Amino acid sequence: TFLHEFRDQLIVYPNPAIDKININKNVDINVFNYIGGMVISETNTNVLDVSILSPGMYTLQITYNNKLIIKKIIKK
Repeated sequence: TFLHEFRDQLIVYPNPAIDKININKNVDINVFNYIGGMVISETNTNVLDVSILSPGMYTLQITYNNKLIIKKIIKK
């Protein structure tokens, strides 16, 4: 499907991350912890500073071209 192809065009790296996450496009991004609380929110960015986050798994809610993509990352 188109959405699946579109999701594959967004590259989020490195994963697991230590201090920064890079995205290959400028996006709006919200980061949620394991209990659903938003811990970071950025607009029109391609680099996300995750150094303040505790180690664990986080959900990225990425908006690009009016499409919503969900990705998971691990913070070391």
